[in-house]
Amino acid sequence: IRARSSISIPDLTGNTLGNGRYLLAGDATSSINGRSYIQTAYRSSPFGKPMGEPLAIKFSPNREAMKREWANYQKVSSGLKRGSFIKRTEFLPVAGNEMPDQSGLVMQRGVADVKAFMPKVGGRLEGELLLDCALTALRCVEALHAVRLVWNDLKTENFVVIEDVKTGGVSFRGIDLESCMTVKTPPVDYTPEACPPEFARSFLDGEAESFSLEYSYDVWSFGMFLYEIATGRGFFDGYSAEKITKSLPTFMPNINKVEDPVLADLIAQCLEQNPEDRPSVSRIAKHPFFASTGKNPFDFLFGVSI
Repeated sequence: IRARSSISIPDLTGNTLGNGRYLLAGDATSSINGRSYIQTAYRSSPFGKPMGEPLAIKFSPNREAMKREWANYQKVSSGLKRGSFIKRTEFLPVAGNEMPDQSGLVMQRGVADVKAFMPKVGGRLEGELLLDCALTALRCVEALHAVRLVWNDLKTENFVVIEDVKTGGVSFRGIDLESCMTVKTPPVDYTPEACPPEFARSFLDGEAESFSLEYSYDVWSFGMFLYEIATGRGFFDGYSAEKITKSLPTFMPNINKVEDPVLADLIAQCLEQNPEDRPSVSRIAKHPFFASTGKNPFDFLFGVSI
């Protein structure tokens, strides 16, 4: 690996992680819930110089949550259907002498998450970008369900854009499996804009801890995700968490802003109030929106290597 010149990396902070194995760069960015941080990093040469492409390090004092996320990545990557998730380098149960109270997850670095990326390409995804992003999300959900996990946090912030420096093209990868739990078990947390009406009702009734996760939870989230990437706005943009949660039990989505009637039909099916009326992932894969693309369903039903 060729060491980079320190002159070309002006954003190095001078701090390290992993007992000097990684050099931190730029500012740390807090997650939406404030429970973790992401920062750019480089592998360190024996001489303390940055090497290779920039990486991302997620660090958090919640060691159990970080262990769960790493275990979920390991579980899905060992399955037959591996999805399209971010590449991971290593898990640091203790992020080194520099941060003994933190755990760290070292992984591939994206240029932006999908929510931040859309304003850069006209405010929404269209054409091949829209299809590729939707397929990536479907691959990820299918891979998690294949190993009996419910994502419970599918949203545009949890997909990052990977840029191919040679071609200038982009691809998408799923991230943040911290909240994934086994089907039929209660969730450990929730994101209001990704949760379905049935969970919102349980939460408002004080019964969230006894709620049983089903795969239909992610199907609802997938519908919300599709609507946002197709229009550039989520149904609840600008709403507080409390307002979203209270709105969901009676929420009737208006999908008129989705220009493609075939995609609008798929979104409407995913956003059925009754979870039993929502399609399975395999049914979604056979929907005309995907079937009419000419892509072989097995390209995404059986995933890609991680």
